[in-house]
Amino acid sequence: MKAFEALAAQLAHLGVTDVFGLMGDGNLKLIPTLVHEHGITVHAVRHEAAAVAMADGYARSSGRVGVCTVTQGPGLTNALTALITAHRGRTPLVALVGDTPVGVQGLPQDIDEAPLVAAAGLATSPFDPATAHADLARAWRTALDTRRPVVMILPTDLQEMAAHDTVCELPVAARVPVSPGDLSVATEALASAARPVIVAGRGALEGDCRDDVVALADHVGALLATTLPLNGWFSGHPFAVGIAGGFAPTEMRELLGEADCVLALGASLNHFTTRGGGLFSADATIVQVDEDPGAHGRYTRHDVAVVGDAGAVARDLLARVPGGQRFRTAEVADRIASGSPPEPDAGDGRGLDPRLVARTLARALPDSTVLAVDGGHFMGFPSMAMPVTRPANYVFTLDFGSIGLGLAAAIGASVADPSRTVVAAVGDGGLLMSLGELDTVARSGLPVVVAVFNDAAYGAELHFLRMSGLPSGTSQFPTTAPLAPVAEALGLRAMTVDDEDTLEACRQALEAGVTGPTLIDFRITDGVRAAWLEEAFNRGTH
Repeated sequence: MKAFEALAAQLAHLGVTDVFGLMGDGNLKLIPTLVHEHGITVHAVRHEAAAVAMADGYARSSGRVGVCTVTQGPGLTNALTALITAHRGRTPLVALVGDTPVGVQGLPQDIDEAPLVAAAGLATSPFDPATAHADLARAWRTALDTRRPVVMILPTDLQEMAAHDTVCELPVAARVPVSPGDLSVATEALASAARPVIVAGRGALEGDCRDDVVALADHVGALLATTLPLNGWFSGHPFAVGIAGGFAPTEMRELLGEADCVLALGASLNHFTTRGGGLFSADATIVQVDEDPGAHGRYTRHDVAVVGDAGAVARDLLARVPGGQRFRTAEVADRIASGSPPEPDAGDGRGLDPRLVARTLARALPDSTVLAVDGGHFMGFPSMAMPVTRPANYVFTLDFGSIGLGLAAAIGASVADPSRTVVAAVGDGGLLMSLGELDTVARSGLPVVVAVFNDAAYGAELHFLRMSGLPSGTSQFPTTAPLAPVAEALGLRAMTVDDEDTLEACRQALEAGVTGPTLIDFRITDGVRAAWLEEAFNRGTH
């Protein structure tokens, strides 16, 4: 068995059913072997970044390891932005990347791949043809344990060499939850609090400890909030205030600002979560719990640092802290229940209000809908308006600040579970950057709704220019061709929505059910500025 055959056999043994890729010299034999020898579906994309973003969306939505493959040289460089995004999003992913032959120098696609990958902060896993099965299993284990992408670099001549091992099981998990140390200071801070809040982050999600966190909050009378990646984790709880940070409604931000003790479980408390450090009162005691000691105070202040697993800390505090209602008063319950923002206007004559568009989508689509959000000024509107019932139904692609990855991530999420409708919320700039993937979604036949928030501009830059007192014309594209005919030509159903009548027709069509790839070109006004963007501008963090 040759090494490329061994890699395919090991993926099949690991239960892989879907791989996302773009074919080139570096995976020319691997891809057909996956398909024809093992029945694995290889979803062919039009750009290498999309291969990674689809695997990323698949992993975030399914909880499984994503797998992608690209060719050498420009295949890898094209994929790097999406790989860094997955790395910063803590996505377990294995990327099989071709490389030029070790024995042939000076080929056009030749580049020293390992240092390039390392400079991007990504992990590589060794590849030896003789131990190809074990090497892939080790890479898989590393991706699971670190919650990060792992890159395997595969020179084409080494792929042709013989593999001497056989399919193997995964190595034993290396990740062991960190037991908490001394909790006396954290216990005292929480016990003495009158208005405690618990903010759960990725560390809590990875520890699968939702029930422990809720039990602690219910016991001590704390409000519950999450960081953005955990959107929906506490969905349905009467004292959950949603996302902490720039996407929180005004009433929820005010409640969080009244906290006198904040228990951050596996949350980095970055600038977005804390609104540049201004979300919580200066008098509030901040207890930050994380397995990584380097996470404490990395972005904002903390008063008490606890090294430990989020679930273990929650269970220990439950046993230590006296119970009480504390922040859970009738008045607070009323404020949470009535905290929805007012209805937006239809528009200003230059386009629809993006908040109205987002609410129309929310009302027309089932609660089980998966929301994949691309980057741009618009992104807060669907994130705040559309109900997300669990984190796996929210795929956020801006961990590296890049636009253009949302459509591919949505396709990957739909592959993970084709029974669910998936909305790819994208701006016109991000869509046109990844336009080729409309062909990918058309070929898939999946129920993906591409909702384009089209302001004929790079919206964030337009508003930054306006707030800077500079002309905004260089950020605008007023002559952009209509998107619906382009989508229809590629095989999608499509419509243009630019007034209240077409918005109502769109709502009715969506309520009737989504049966295949659909693009909706929402012509929105550039006269509505998102509060989170203005805050970012004022903090100088844009």
